[in-house]
Amino acid sequence: MKRKNQNTNGYQRALPYGFLLRNRTGGSAIRRGISLLEVTASTATVAVLLVLLASSFGSLRREGKEIRCLANMGRIAAAAAVYTSGDPNDQSIPVHPQFSFGPGTLGEFEWGGKSGIGDPSNSFDPMSSKWGTQQGRGPSSRPMNAILVKDRIYDFTNEPGANEANWLADTNVEIDVLRCPGDYGYAGHHLSSWQNSGLTSYDHFGNSYAANSLWVGRPGGNCTVLSNSPLLRPITQLTSPARTILFEENPAHYAWRRNYGKNGCQLLNGGPLSYDIESSIRGWHGTPFSFNLSFADAHAAKTHVNGHLHDQPDIGRWPEFDGAAGSWQRFHCSIIRGANWQRDTLPAPPIPTNQSCSSAGAHVIPIN
Repeated sequence: MKRKNQNTNGYQRALPYGFLLRNRTGGSAIRRGISLLEVTASTATVAVLLVLLASSFGSLRREGKEIRCLANMGRIAAAAAVYTSGDPNDQSIPVHPQFSFGPGTLGEFEWGGKSGIGDPSNSFDPMSSKWGTQQGRGPSSRPMNAILVKDRIYDFTNEPGANEANWLADTNVEIDVLRCPGDYGYAGHHLSSWQNSGLTSYDHFGNSYAANSLWVGRPGGNCTVLSNSPLLRPITQLTSPARTILFEENPAHYAWRRNYGKNGCQLLNGGPLSYDIESSIRGWHGTPFSFNLSFADAHAAKTHVNGHLHDQPDIGRWPEFDGAAGSWQRFHCSIIRGANWQRDTLPAPPIPTNQSCSSAGAHVIPIN
């Protein structure tokens, strides 16, 4: 049987029973099957959308971590300003109580943070870490914690009894402002002990952020370490506080060394230091040589640090090291600057310490 409809030929084809369905309005609807080609195309479209969404979410998560990390740097810069206002020597970078007691404490990490578990003196006992409570560098001993942490951190260093359990607790202290959310560990430079540990900077050193401690010294048996940075220096001696780095994400701490050996700078042992320590220092936020830094004028910024400039020697501009002729021969070894940042504090003279060059090792830049 044929049914009359509005087609141009006046009729609708007869269909087998079951293909003609009633819709809710009383009209009819034709049920169609979905072809394999349509299923495949739809699946591919959904897959592409999921990939794009995953990529977008990944970028958003990374950007979120970078923003939080930059906010940490801002809080650290503000805390440094508070610390400076109460420091009798107007210094912005806190000095650890053990600074003058031999090697291993040169001011980079122990200004704040928890108890680290890297570099143990006993390779089988992480509690013996030189960054830890057992060695006197736990969270209660780190000066900036008094400003950054609201609750008092108990000092377990000399407590009688089961100290190791308490030392272990100190390795689990959470100081969020000193943990970069993007800190996933070694990011490419010469600290092999950190790389081999497989730990985050926060767990290894107790801190995701390093202080700007730039040292100079004279190779030889009587070498004494001098600070060429804000560490140990009154903030009033900084000629460019808006450019002078105070604190930085740990990967940035050695990014400037990428081209350090180009013009003949050497380590204390006289061996050449390759300018290409790593072809790329990734940082923690996806962009090589891009790091969050805080500066001496209390601002924080994302900054590109890739090697450093090699200023030409200018005897009239830079002071002599100790009055000896020619003692500032290697200007490009001690002038560590970039487009909008600097680690050195020249032309202010370096600050003497009681540390020997042998205790500082490769941290010291030779200048003669």
